[in-house]
Amino acid sequence: MSKISELSAPLASFALKRPVTVCMFFLSFLILGLVSSRMLPLEKFPGIDIPQIVVNVPYRSSTPAEVERLITRPLEEALATLPGIEEMRSSSGENGADVVLNFAWKDSVSARSIEARERVESMRHLLPDDVERVFIFQFNTEDMPVMQLRISSDQDLSMAWELLNRQLKQPLERVEGVSRVSLYGVQQREIMIRLNPESLSATGLTVSAITTILNQANFTMSAGYLETDYDRILVKPAGEYRNLDDIRTLPITPDLTLGDLATVSYELPRATDGRSFNQSFAIGLDIFKESSANLVDVARAASLLIDDVSRSPEFSGINLMMMDNTAESVTTSLSDLLKAGGFGALLSIIVLYLFLRDWRTTLIIVVSVPIAICLTLGVMYLLGYSLNILSMMGLMLAVGMLIDNAVVVTESIQLEQQATGKIQDKETVIAGASRVSLAIIAGTFTTAIVFLPNIFGETDQITIFLEHVAVSICISLLASLLIAQTLIPMLLSKIKMKISAEPPKPGRFKRGYLNSLRWSHRHPVLTTLLTLLIMASTYIPRSNLGNDETDVAYNDRLFINYHITDQYKLEEVEREVTALETYLYANKDEFELEHVYSYYTPGYAMSTLLLKPDRTLSVAEIQRRVRENMPPLPRSEPVFGFRGGDNSGVQITLQGRSTQELEAIADDLIPVLQSIEGLEDVQTATSNAKNELRIRIDREQAERFGLNANQVAEQIGVALRGNNLRSFRHNPEGDMRIRVMFPEYFSLSLPELQRMVVARVDNTLIHLNQIASIEEVEQLGNIRRFDRQTAVRINANLNEISMSEARTAINNVMANVQLPDGYRWSLDGGFQAQQRQNSIMLVNMLLAVAMVYMVMAALFESLLLPSAVIGSLILAITGVFWGLWLTGNGIEMMALIGMLILMGIVVNNGIVLVDAINQLIDEGVALEEAILEAASRRLRPILMTVATTILGMVPLALGDTQIGGDGPPYTPMAITIISGLAFSTLTSLYFVPHAYSRLLYWRSHWGMVWERSSKPLRSRKQHAN
Repeated sequence: MSKISELSAPLASFALKRPVTVCMFFLSFLILGLVSSRMLPLEKFPGIDIPQIVVNVPYRSSTPAEVERLITRPLEEALATLPGIEEMRSSSGENGADVVLNFAWKDSVSARSIEARERVESMRHLLPDDVERVFIFQFNTEDMPVMQLRISSDQDLSMAWELLNRQLKQPLERVEGVSRVSLYGVQQREIMIRLNPESLSATGLTVSAITTILNQANFTMSAGYLETDYDRILVKPAGEYRNLDDIRTLPITPDLTLGDLATVSYELPRATDGRSFNQSFAIGLDIFKESSANLVDVARAASLLIDDVSRSPEFSGINLMMMDNTAESVTTSLSDLLKAGGFGALLSIIVLYLFLRDWRTTLIIVVSVPIAICLTLGVMYLLGYSLNILSMMGLMLAVGMLIDNAVVVTESIQLEQQATGKIQDKETVIAGASRVSLAIIAGTFTTAIVFLPNIFGETDQITIFLEHVAVSICISLLASLLIAQTLIPMLLSKIKMKISAEPPKPGRFKRGYLNSLRWSHRHPVLTTLLTLLIMASTYIPRSNLGNDETDVAYNDRLFINYHITDQYKLEEVEREVTALETYLYANKDEFELEHVYSYYTPGYAMSTLLLKPDRTLSVAEIQRRVRENMPPLPRSEPVFGFRGGDNSGVQITLQGRSTQELEAIADDLIPVLQSIEGLEDVQTATSNAKNELRIRIDREQAERFGLNANQVAEQIGVALRGNNLRSFRHNPEGDMRIRVMFPEYFSLSLPELQRMVVARVDNTLIHLNQIASIEEVEQLGNIRRFDRQTAVRINANLNEISMSEARTAINNVMANVQLPDGYRWSLDGGFQAQQRQNSIMLVNMLLAVAMVYMVMAALFESLLLPSAVIGSLILAITGVFWGLWLTGNGIEMMALIGMLILMGIVVNNGIVLVDAINQLIDEGVALEEAILEAASRRLRPILMTVATTILGMVPLALGDTQIGGDGPPYTPMAITIISGLAFSTLTSLYFVPHAYSRLLYWRSHWGMVWERSSKPLRSRKQHAN
């Protein structure tokens, strides 16, 4: 008996001596798991900090060049000193600047955010004085809305803010677990003060003077406390406006009130964006949950409230449509997983019974599954993990493996009872359990240890997600190991099994296997050649497999970016959107569309196409059909892309000194890239140059009329965009904004701007063109920078071409392009992400193989024998490639995850065989007989464990279950595990014994050291003598 077996024997012995204690121990964990299942937070994804910080500086009505010079470059200089920055991007536009900092996944984003705030505060004095605020954002997966509602109607909803806020938004905010509710697309009324420019000129009053008076009259403050004999009273002077008449009658001069100079009324703010849903004006509402709240409970309560509101008389004719419900997708995914897991478990139980032919033994083995799962849920709750689609995926994958240890222990005990003839003898049960303890410990550890590099190695999004998969798998497997060492022997000792007086004769299948195994052992050269030939056949499927997914057929929606390259009136952009929506709805059935939702601004538009859940067309085919007859639009070039406007991840970044030169280079490159077959929608992610009016004030001329440049600029600013004052607080619906503007009839045409009255001197009106010159100059579009260097990005979509093929084609084409000195290009976006993730997965797989080897070497006390088992990994990879190729799948991320899991599973069969052979050789059995006897003993448990694991994966392989209900399908992962495990088992039943005998032969002839056994290698003939 090995050291490991000796250490594990007390567990079985304790279980047999204290059966009630053992039962109560596992019953307590069963109860803990049932309780924890209701207390575990249910989420779509675990709460993960995205390693990105965004610094946003609003600066309205400026120019991109000015924003870059005054804001972006100083910010970049200050933020560049932050440690750990992997990538810095910036964008300078006419309304402000954005600086995006990307860090490594292992960095603490919260700490980096604090440091970023310190850097910004230290250089705040370098920014323009009229920069009001600097926003710094960081993101977490929990920040995403759990529900997205779209509100539409045939009636006008532009005045519906009060109704929606009072009847829908505020009640939703009171739902338990809801953190906030965002209502957008409809705006609250505001108090608009429309100044009469002629009246201002006639009185000589300036806009600055009036806004100062208005702000001074609208205030509240604490002035201290008034002490009395019995009390202490707070004194609070208040001069707040209580109604519109308070504003109209506000004295401006001794003879004039504000009503003499302006009109005061309630108005709706001018719309800056628009939304449409199913060709109707739409309003958006997003619901966010608290971090500790249960996703499903929050969504259920919110849905009930929304249903009640929709049936109320006030909402007659108003449609409330749920566009996104994260809880629904999660429950769908969990339901699909439970159905697949339940069906797989049922198949496994049936096969198990067919092998064992005894319902009591089958029931004892099966009972380990619910206990292990409950124990896992309890430990996850105690460790602070949540129940999400990743941890559920881990539990689903583990279901087929949870009975493996119990099967091996049960089979070993039965063989021991068969050999001794003692049915309920405790020593026999302990001996049977101890005989395979080394094998099941090694198998469990090798399965669990493959995830270790992902947890402690290089951190990336995929490794963080795999951590949650690994936790549920590892805990459940360790629980099954504990159950197999304690509960299973105890229960088996309590039942009386039927054992024949003579060992059963091997069946036809076993006899055939043993005869073929004997032949392979006696013909080592042919066996080696055949094994090498099988391994070499890997080249055939590998050369025909794609390295990534070319058609994301699991997507349930498509995004169309209109690629508007200029600023237009909102009504003009709306016409663009309407034209495309009309085309889409005219072909709604052909495109298999269910809904279309659009969002647009003066310089941006995006349409979301929600596809029918039971569609028959692939995503690529729908895109082709939409493109085929898409009408040309005068102001935009619609292309398919991802949410937010980026295209399909194919991005080429050009960097250099001059934006104009970069745009010229990009224009020259677009036809070159369009010549690549499979690249579509090739466009630059820049906006066209625009014209601006530059007003140069003649300071001497202005001073002659008693004006200064600031007063003139302020008056122009009020005419163009207005001015915000302190809020109006005496409003039942909450604070209301007060704005000062010129009348709407004061249009922004150039002639009227030139004739704008800026002062009155001696009853003479002074116009803007008398003190300033106005010229029209060209203004750059948005200025983008990458790692503090000016950059232009070219986007493209893929059509029936893989990412790796696109990379090769782009590299070949760009090799013939000569860029000017100081300019360079790089592949960006999906290329870098895929290359990084594939590199990390490859390194982690190699580390996993090394760690599996070290675990087996430690447990076998041999540096040589683990090599016999490691060889089965190569055969498993051969099976994986053949399986993926024959089923039409590619080597995508889900397949790589399947390979990683497979590495820990596939060696288990070899470990069981090698451990049995070692035990027989230690007992003095000759090599050939030891191999045949071990194979005979372990064939049935190997086949049972493999069958149960494979059958547990079959529902996932044949079904359409997706991660989260709308993510990648489980199919490639399931096919990877099934094909690799099945092929490896079939070949390893011959390869592992063959490799074992060859390694022992080399050890005996070459004097290998550091081996577990110093006994001489004996042949069958020597043993017979």
